[in-house]
Amino acid sequence: MKTPLLLTTIATLALAGCGDQGFGLFKRGDKDAKPVAEAPVAPPEPAQSHPDTTALNKGGALTQDAAGAVSETALAEATKPVERPEQDKGTTIASLGLLERDGFWLRTPLVSSEADGRVVVEGSGASVNLRLLPSGGESGAGSQLSIAAMQVLGVPITDLVKVQVFIR
Repeated sequence: MKTPLLLTTIATLALAGCGDQGFGLFKRGDKDAKPVAEAPVAPPEPAQSHPDTTALNKGGALTQDAAGAVSETALAEATKPVERPEQDKGTTIASLGLLERDGFWLRTPLVSSEADGRVVVEGSGASVNLRLLPSGGESGAGSQLSIAAMQVLGVPITDLVKVQVFIR
């Protein structure tokens, strides 16, 4: 019996403090009162950019725009035909790789050491010359493709793409 009475009393006192005519303990201040002093607000400083760090984000990796930006020379090198023998390493499903490294590359379990190579998108036939990097994963595990390579291949960076991998 004492508990409900105690809870009712506490609730009544708490709600009494919500009104404009509350008890002295809960009485609100004057609505038209002005603040004693206002702190001056300094205008924000313009962002400074340094040419050597504009491509880096807080994590130290390249941003999407910077990673996808390649020079005309690199683009020509990645798309020109190469007259060297190639060995078919198989097919893999590739997603967008981490933006930690720029250029054209594929991180895949289909190779055990770095090598030059080429990938061809199944269906469209689009191809790009790139650097093959070992992923250390088991055979059949997926691969990661650089953003620059995905852009040259014409595939959206959010897609999983099936590619045929060739090593030189």
